[in-house]
Amino acid sequence: MKKYAFNEITTIQYISLINGMTVSFGFIEIPADLHKKAGTGGLISLLLGTLVTMAASLIVVQIMRRFPNGTILDMLTRRVGKWAGRLAAVVIAAYFLFYGYIGIVYSTRVIKARVLQETPAYITLFLLLIPTYVVARNGFRVLGRYAELSIWLSLWIPFVFLLVWRHTNWNYLFPLLERGWLPILKAVPDTFFYFLGFFATTLFYPFLQKKEKASFAILTANGLTMLSYLFITILSFIFFSPEEMKEVNQPSIYMLKTIELRFIEQVEGLFIVMYMLIFSMSWIPPFLLSSFCAAWLFGRADHRLFLRVLMIGIVLFSCFYVPGLNTTYALSDKLTKVGTVLEYALPVPLLLFFMLQARISRKRSRRRRL
Repeated sequence: MKKYAFNEITTIQYISLINGMTVSFGFIEIPADLHKKAGTGGLISLLLGTLVTMAASLIVVQIMRRFPNGTILDMLTRRVGKWAGRLAAVVIAAYFLFYGYIGIVYSTRVIKARVLQETPAYITLFLLLIPTYVVARNGFRVLGRYAELSIWLSLWIPFVFLLVWRHTNWNYLFPLLERGWLPILKAVPDTFFYFLGFFATTLFYPFLQKKEKASFAILTANGLTMLSYLFITILSFIFFSPEEMKEVNQPSIYMLKTIELRFIEQVEGLFIVMYMLIFSMSWIPPFLLSSFCAAWLFGRADHRLFLRVLMIGIVLFSCFYVPGLNTTYALSDKLTKVGTVLEYALPVPLLLFFMLQARISRKRSRRRRL
């Protein structure tokens, strides 16, 4: 009997989870960030960053195929030792806690700035934590259903942005290589932040029903993320002039100000409220993953106690301090550095280690037979 059979998720839910975690607030921030680093050539940086991310994602899947019925924590415990599994549990729990905290603080600040200006930030954050607990307490199966529902209910977003096409100018997009190849290549590592989250595969994998589709699913998730970013980045680049792109922040929201509807005064406010389903994917899955790792560390099957402790801790801390947007951006830079090591760099030596270990094991078994 499989250890994690009760919480199995479908391939579509798996794709929705990975795509939702990566696309969340990157949809709002990535156009300005790419233009700042590489100009319109940032489109090429995005494509190159996607290829690197897909390669790293496939490496992670290859690692998990060697132990299909357990998480990376179970795998390290069995192949290396208990100390390795416990160390990994602490690191991964802290990483996803940091990831989720940045996501919920960023969302809180966007809501306060655009929708609830008079509401204290800590109250907004507390209100966001209520549905977070309702979803996360029920485990990965319910989380997968929530992720799938969030994606389906967000399919209207591209059609809203099509309303701003009449204000665009394709001449703003060229030349792509105005600054040369060096800024484009330097901007590639900066795109990694907007793809962080695929490392969750190391914990989602044993819950996946059809594990043979894991590679296809993670490539599909990354591909959908790339298409989302490519769409909003191209639209931003041809909507704003190069000089305007240097000044504007969150261009995805500013573009909506040009849309005028008789029955809605502020389209951008409605967009933010409706986009909360996608925003929430930047903190609900990470908080669940963090509490799951904590429960595994203490040998408990129920993660809800640790989830409650995490929620209460965030609420109490937020009563005294909620980071502003500038501080959140600084924290995001630190997350990029940590995430690049954990999600992009670490899987390569880890896979080589397991391959070498398997080869040594096969040689030993052959010697015993002889």
